[in-house]
Amino acid sequence: MKALVRFFCLVTALSFGGTALADNFTDGVKFFRNQQYQRALFEFQQGTKTDDPRCQYAVGLMYAIGNHLGQDDEKAFIWIKKAAEQNLPHAQNYLGYMYADGRGTPKDETRAAEMYRKAADQQLPDAQYNLATLYASGNGVQKDPKEAVRLLRRASSRGLPEAQYALGIMYATGFGVRQNDEQAVYWYHQAAKKGDAKAQNKLGMLLMQGRGAQKDEIKAASWFKRAAEQHYATAEYNLARLYESGRGVPENKVTAIDLYQRAASRGNTAASERLKKISIAGNDTIFQRRATQQGTVSAR
Repeated sequence: MKALVRFFCLVTALSFGGTALADNFTDGVKFFRNQQYQRALFEFQQGTKTDDPRCQYAVGLMYAIGNHLGQDDEKAFIWIKKAAEQNLPHAQNYLGYMYADGRGTPKDETRAAEMYRKAADQQLPDAQYNLATLYASGNGVQKDPKEAVRLLRRASSRGLPEAQYALGIMYATGFGVRQNDEQAVYWYHQAAKKGDAKAQNKLGMLLMQGRGAQKDEIKAASWFKRAAEQHYATAEYNLARLYESGRGVPENKVTAIDLYQRAASRGNTAASERLKKISIAGNDTIFQRRATQQGTVSAR
C-alpha cells in the first residue's frame, strides 16, 4: 500500500462538509501539506484528546509512514485501531491492511477480512477491493470467486482503477464469472484511462489479438507506450517486439533494443533472452548504432 498517497486520499475524504471553522484536524492537514510534519503531528495529537477519529487515524498514519518522526508500526496500530473502533471506514480499511500484513500486530487474515468488511459496508471502494482479493484467494474467508466479482463491481462502479483492472482479469479468465472478452476490454479500458499501467498493457494485448474488440495494432502500440512510460517492464518488452517487427509502429531496431534493455534491467527475463538472441544472431551493428546515437564510443 502506498501509505503517503493513501494519506492524501484521507485528507481529501475527511476534509468534507460540516463547519468551515478551523479545528485541529484541518490545521494538521494544512501543516502536513506544507511538510511541517512536527506541527502537523502536534495538531493531530491535540485532536485525539477530544477523541476525534480523524485525528486518531492521522496520528496512526504518520507513525506508519514515519514522516521525520520515526516509523513505529506498534504506535500506528494503536491509534488506527482507536479510529476504527469509532467506525471510521478509512481507519477500518487500513487496520485490515495492518492485520493482513502483520504490521504492528500479529498477522491475522480473518481479522483483516472483518475490518475490510466493516469499511466495505460503508461503501469505501478500497475496502471493497481489498475484501474481494481475500475472497478470490480464500485468505481469511472461504474462497468465493462470485463474491469477489460482486465486490469488484461495487468498487469499479465508484471508479477505483485497481478494481476495474481486477474485474477485467476476471472476465478475461472466466474466474467467478462467465468468460467474456468484450467485458474484459471494457474494464481494462476503464482502468487504462485512469493510468493503470497493467490495464494499459492488458488492453494492448487484447487489441493485438483482436479479442473483445477489432484488431488494431496501432492502438495496441499506443497503450503499450503509455504503460512503458510508467516503466512497466512487460509493456516495455511488448513495445520492443513491435518496434523490432514494425507492427503498429515504424520498424526501429535501435528503439527495440533500448526497450529490451530497459525491461531486462527491471527483471524481465523475456527481454533478457531476446537480447541474447539478437547478440548471437550477429546484429552487432545495431548495438554500435545505438552507442553512436547515445554519444558513446565503441570499444571496437
